[in-house]
Amino acid sequence: MAARTPPEAWYWSYDIKPEDIDSVLVPGVRLVRLSSYRKGTSPRFAALAYKEPGPARRYVLELEAAAAAKHVQESGERPVAITVAPGDGPPRFSLLLEAGPGPVSSLHLDLDEAAARALLDGQHGIADLVTYPTGDGRRYAAIVDERTTPSWLFTGLTAQELDAKLVEHGAALVRVRGYLEAGRQLFAAVAEPAEPGPWAWYPSLDADAVARNLETNKAYPVDLDATRDEKGLRFAVVMYRSP
Repeated sequence: MAARTPPEAWYWSYDIKPEDIDSVLVPGVRLVRLSSYRKGTSPRFAALAYKEPGPARRYVLELEAAAAAKHVQESGERPVAITVAPGDGPPRFSLLLEAGPGPVSSLHLDLDEAAARALLDGQHGIADLVTYPTGDGRRYAAIVDERTTPSWLFTGLTAQELDAKLVEHGAALVRVRGYLEAGRQLFAAVAEPAEPGPWAWYPSLDADAVARNLETNKAYPVDLDATRDEKGLRFAVVMYRSP
């Protein structure tokens, strides 16, 4: 579930080399989200971090599916966030993992759309989601945890179509992932019942526009996704107004 209570402090960063992730973290903050993209052929990450209490978190980077599943199983830690690297070859996943007490969570990889939808069974919700193309069609990977809050998975929608679905369901976005398919900008998203308080999402912003909208809206980000297209590096962001 997205953080509906603002953290004590937060910040975001991008153009982070894998070996520099630790250097952008300051004491007392926890990573909330890593988003993987490419700068040329080199891996880069955008990061969202909160200053908030909670169990320690760590990350593992760019593992193929079997290695990612094995790592989660053997570590005994809970997966809390996932990103996937674009490019040729098998998908490579990066994970945030959390130790200590907390909701039971599980990692699900290489899902078709029907299997991804089946994860929402009334007792579980999607905590994080990625989507990626394969030779067998579009696939999804998700982190699922135990919860009874209703949620919805929307796939293959334009920004306007996604907005219409949110209105229809009285829902607010908690995760949104953009991708290009047949030359169209589409989105996969997870939404939950909207709670009181203003929120907004933006589908394709450059870095300056992300900062400007956060400041204008007096908001904090609950989700951040980086992609690269013909316009360069773009971000999809979900933000909630700070009290």
